[in-house]
Amino acid sequence: YGDAACPQKENCRERPISPYSLGKVASTHLLQMLSRSEDFPSVTLRLFLTYGPSQAADRFVPQVIQGCLRNESFPVSAGTQLRDFCHVDDVVDAIFKSLTAPNIDGEVMNIGSGRGILIRDVVKLIHRLVGGGDPNFGSVGFRKNENPCLVADITKAGDLLNWQPKIELEEGLKSTIEWYAKSE
Repeated sequence: YGDAACPQKENCRERPISPYSLGKVASTHLLQMLSRSEDFPSVTLRLFLTYGPSQAADRFVPQVIQGCLRNESFPVSAGTQLRDFCHVDDVVDAIFKSLTAPNIDGEVMNIGSGRGILIRDVVKLIHRLVGGGDPNFGSVGFRKNENPCLVADITKAGDLLNWQPKIELEEGLKSTIEWYAKSE
């Protein structure tokens, strides 16, 4: 969605801010055109911040978990960005539902929790759950053109897929922390 206003809805005009995000928008438009003109079965699921066990170590949640588990000092932004986190098990559930739902060809649906939380609060929650680490808030700047608020409106996925996320953030973070603790 780029710098689109929060909460992001599927019917708003995309505003890509990088070649990567432009590629995703172009792919979505191609699939929608193929669905309309060629009856090509396709659905686009726009995943908001997916996290969980086995996630690549260079991603946000694993980096914070590992810094806390190692009781290290680690850099983070000021944390004022509002983000929508969705556990990987809920994402997988949405994917499976999209494979069998009727009459959704060409649709675009947001997959997230539908609730925003400050990055700072996520870092503090991980820190509390792990009981170690020293996050240095403000030691990393914001990315160029970063949207301060990315929160999914998940109404459409609820209506078309009969899908709602089930795993609360704290519960999901606990299982993720356990996985990384065993992997260390």
